[in-house]
Amino acid sequence: MAYLRAAGVLFTLIIFFAIGAPLQWVILRVWPLAAPALPLAFNRMLLYFLQIRTVVHGEIDGSGGAAALPQLLVANHVSWTDIPVLGTLHSISFLAKSEVAHWPIIATFAELQRTVFVDRASRKSIRDANAAMAKRMLEGGWVALFPEGTTYDGTALGRFHSSHFAAATNLLAGAAHVDAVRIQPVAIRYSSARAAWLGDDLLLPHIMTLVKGAPITCDIFLCRPLRFERRSGRKEVAQTCTEEIAAMLAATQGDDTARKVASEKV
Repeated sequence: MAYLRAAGVLFTLIIFFAIGAPLQWVILRVWPLAAPALPLAFNRMLLYFLQIRTVVHGEIDGSGGAAALPQLLVANHVSWTDIPVLGTLHSISFLAKSEVAHWPIIATFAELQRTVFVDRASRKSIRDANAAMAKRMLEGGWVALFPEGTTYDGTALGRFHSSHFAAATNLLAGAAHVDAVRIQPVAIRYSSARAAWLGDDLLLPHIMTLVKGAPITCDIFLCRPLRFERRSGRKEVAQTCTEEIAAMLAATQGDDTARKVASEKV
């Protein structure tokens, strides 16, 4: 069965790369409103073969229209699978390190989800990425940010860097008609430590670990949303997101290790 599931993962990647990707390019240009359908189907199929079941706790703000606030999702980062997991909630653009733009196949899927790439060693790249994130949000899209900048094992949070919260500041500075940006802290927790993808772990062995093992549940906890207004400070909002996510993980897991937050100030 494990090899059948692995074949299912490969089949999903090939079909969406060979057929879905060209089709998505056309849809993005001809019928943008239908653009979320293919990425949603891809994410669900991929998670099915990886044996990851997603359970959402809390209410998703799916409101649209002119009155809807631009939205930034802020989540802790455990694995590469966080991306398809969050991708089942809504049409979301992600912020990713610039290296991803050069990964075979993965780069194509990232671009089709309108991923914003950033070189964190370059201040100009960070500024450009923030501007791109602001543009995505202003257009009505959701943007997801992993402010830890890397993955952790799910038992502790890393430092939440505040640099990319400036995307909300940029948006408000350039859009006088927008009162605030909705910041949605999201706590991600997997039922098994096998889901964690850390450091320099290779992707293929991790996929095999997932398909060979027992099914995994990924709980997505939607914390109390925040309003980022013109008077808001990015560092303070980043710290509040850290506290909200840490508190949610601790309250729902009953494990003090979830309360471990990096002692460095944001």
